[in-house]
Amino acid sequence: MLVFTISTCLALIHYATATTNVTSRTAPVGAKVLTVGVIGDYGWTGWVPSPDNFCFDVLPTLKAANITVPNEIINDCDPGDKQYITNATALQMDTAAYVGQICAMKNCSAFISVGDNFYDSGVDFSTAGILRFQAAWADMYTQGVFKYAPWYQCLGNHDIVPGQPGVDFQTKVAPLYDDRWYFGTEQLPYYTYDLIGADWTATFVVLDSDCFLSNYQKSTSVYKNSYTEACHNTTQTQVSFLNTTFANSNATWKFLQLHHPYASASENNTELAPLVSIVAKHQGIVMNGHDHCLGHFSLNNTNFILSGAAGYPQAGDCNNGTAQGPFALYLGANNLTAANGFVTLDISKEMLNFEWYARDMKFEGMDLYPVECDLKPSYTFQITQNSI
Repeated sequence: MLVFTISTCLALIHYATATTNVTSRTAPVGAKVLTVGVIGDYGWTGWVPSPDNFCFDVLPTLKAANITVPNEIINDCDPGDKQYITNATALQMDTAAYVGQICAMKNCSAFISVGDNFYDSGVDFSTAGILRFQAAWADMYTQGVFKYAPWYQCLGNHDIVPGQPGVDFQTKVAPLYDDRWYFGTEQLPYYTYDLIGADWTATFVVLDSDCFLSNYQKSTSVYKNSYTEACHNTTQTQVSFLNTTFANSNATWKFLQLHHPYASASENNTELAPLVSIVAKHQGIVMNGHDHCLGHFSLNNTNFILSGAAGYPQAGDCNNGTAQGPFALYLGANNLTAANGFVTLDISKEMLNFEWYARDMKFEGMDLYPVECDLKPSYTFQITQNSI
């Protein structure tokens, strides 16, 4: 019997890289205007939750007996997510087709992920992980514009539930599995990349915001593991990486790409303040997910682009469409649900043009989120002031 472990995998990756020089795809260079899709919180397809009898009967018995249960098994008992799975899978599939339709119209050249690529407990280098990767991403986003476009990836809280093995799969294995999956050149959960146009450059810094949240260090958190413990103790590494990258970049535009929101309609993660202060200093833009809806927030002269609506939408994450104050400029939700959709970004020397596309959601005989023409953006916003 042949057994593969992560260490075996890393040896194979080193061999493959050395012998075949395998690299991920990157966006085309030299366009006057380059369009990318910003997408997050999508990967539901193929998730098989733990059975009810285990969650309700066996799990409490195991805990009472002081038997350690892996976090991913506990997380796969989440009652809310178990309730969502059937609809969430259908919504991901429908929204994937919708994103493909819009991006065919707009000629999207790449996709920018803001995390939670695989619900409910990420993926690792196992048969189950491979099947999830294939079903929820490789086969899901494969037609039309998806076929050749690179995806600049980012980790979310569901992605880090398996700990280091889950992080290793997404940062080291997946880019060799499918060359559209991009995770930098250093095989780390944080990295930087540039999109380069005819007369402009955009610098993106991708960070793992999971490392910054103190709630994830509690003993009761399913996100507490050796990976999050270690990176929580070294968050300054990512802060310095962002600061140095932005300081050394002469790009026209500068972006921070991460999962958790600093400005939000449901939960503000103030631990991200050191990162946001660097973005503000450079007149950059923040793109995030985590809240399962579409939104635009402006705080301290910084724009926050929320695109977490490609899977299961949740109205409460966008305060049921009601802005609580002047910093919430757009919320893609109503009293019934949040809209499925995503954001497109057109980059040129003169401006950044953001368009929020909310899908008309006729579902189970109801029009839960009516949009008069969902082939047109529900909300647009332009930024003309260059980064510094």
